Parts: sequence; structure tokens; C-alpha cells
Amino acid sequence: MDDHSGRITIIASSTMVHHRIRCMICDRPVDHRVVFMTNDARVLHAGCVPDHVKVPIAVLLQAIRRLERMVDRARASNGHDPDPPTPEGRPEEPRAREP
Repeated sequence: MDDHSGRITIIASSTMVHHRIRCMICDRPVDHRVVFMTNDARVLHAGCVPDHVKVPIAVLLQAIRRLERMVDRARASNGHDPDPPTPEGRPEEPRAREP
């Protein structure tokens, strides 16, 4: 059996991972990606989490926010931002026209 088939407890998500760290599942570097961290200091790509592992809702939401910020930064650095963020950080919803 693989060494990752035992109990894995996801505790957080991150994008600030040192480039020499490797995913415990696929053994590829985890730099510049949203990853999940375990309670015993191991790291997994978001797409490498085994089916039997439960990821807490709060951690999933944290990962989504991190991914949204990464996309916003990438768009801004390319000079392409079709939905500029509002002061709250989210694009404005389209408003219905008054008759």
C-alpha cells in the first residue's frame, strides 16, 4: 500500500509554498499553485487529494479565495481585467434597467 493511503487530515490551503516542496501524492513541485496542507506538514496539490480525504468547507472556501486573488493578479499584470473589482473586492453585479 502507498504511504499516503493512511489517514490524511487537511488543515489549510496556501499559495506561499517554497519551490522545493513536492506534492505527497504526485511528487511534482507545488510552486505557484493553490495547495492543501496536512496536520503533519505535508502538502498536496488541490487536484491530488484522494477521494477518501475530507476537506473542511472553511478550507475549501479559503482555497477558492486564494485562487480568485491569483487570477485577479494575473489579469492585472497582463493589462486585461474585464471585470474590475469593486472596493469590496468583487465585481459589481449587472443592474436591471429601469423602464
